[in-house]
Amino acid sequence: MARFREVIDVAAAPDRSFAYVSDFTTAAEWDPGIVSSRRVSGEGGVGTTYEVEAEFRGRTLPFTYVVTELDPGSRIVLHGDGAKAISDDVIELEPAGAGTRITYVADLRLKGVLRVAEPFLGGTIRTMGAKALAGLKTALDRPA
Repeated sequence: MARFREVIDVAAAPDRSFAYVSDFTTAAEWDPGIVSSRRVSGEGGVGTTYEVEAEFRGRTLPFTYVVTELDPGSRIVLHGDGAKAISDDVIELEPAGAGTRITYVADLRLKGVLRVAEPFLGGTIRTMGAKALAGLKTALDRPA
């Protein structure tokens, strides 16, 4: 398993930050590794499903993400399942001054024979994650 964990502080208030990140259709706006994300069922709560196309090493890989936990205003957990990998993403938010502190943890596991490559993915996953969180910070530091 490759794990990414990062904490960022953003200027947006917690309610605005949570509304933005919990609507996973916005992922393509802030994560350069996401080509597209669209909601296919649900209203944003537990069970809501998104079809996501992620770019990894020059290939576009489809994933289905499902919201598995939701604590409105403070935490969302998504499980992503693709043909070649599984991702579990936990996004936690808390007030930080006038803004929000966001903790993002993603665990990526490859499927099948690709699992032998997992020990070599750490650097790639950290780089991708850092770019995604930099994009999220940029998006949430903009005035509403």
